[in-house]
Amino acid sequence: MNPLLPYCEALSEDVNQVLEQTAPMKHPLIELIRYSLEEQQEALKKLIPVLTADSEQIPSADNASHQKSSNSDQHPDQSALSLDQIRPYLSILYQNNEVAEPTMRAWVRAVHWIPSFETEHTEQIRSRYKHMREQLDEIAVNLREIYGQAAIKYVVPTFYLEVSL
Repeated sequence: MNPLLPYCEALSEDVNQVLEQTAPMKHPLIELIRYSLEEQQEALKKLIPVLTADSEQIPSADNASHQKSSNSDQHPDQSALSLDQIRPYLSILYQNNEVAEPTMRAWVRAVHWIPSFETEHTEQIRSRYKHMREQLDEIAVNLREIYGQAAIKYVVPTFYLEVSL
């Protein structure tokens, strides 16, 4: 299985849930957040089938032990995808999340200052956003392991990766 697939599927579920929960909300900040989420949703709709197809090409651990790979450095779960095949989708995910996170914090502050029906949903939506960030962090770690730090430096913003000095 492609190591990015479970994280992308979980991220897609979170995006869909937040879009569903925020559908009746008309706050201007929520509309900005929803626009970013809709772009992420479209990118995930294109990325997940690519990762699924790649997963079907990756030999299982049982088959990998019986087959000698010409590249002995490649891990059995290693993706056969080039970074260029998934770069556009990943860029959309990270760039939109980078924009939406501060907007989300501003929305939470705004609805607590001026309570409305949206106030009761802030904790659920904030929790989903936190989980989305965790998924993006895990995707970043896996991308670094698969493709290397140099290859992903223009795809994944550095604050999604732990920096070691």
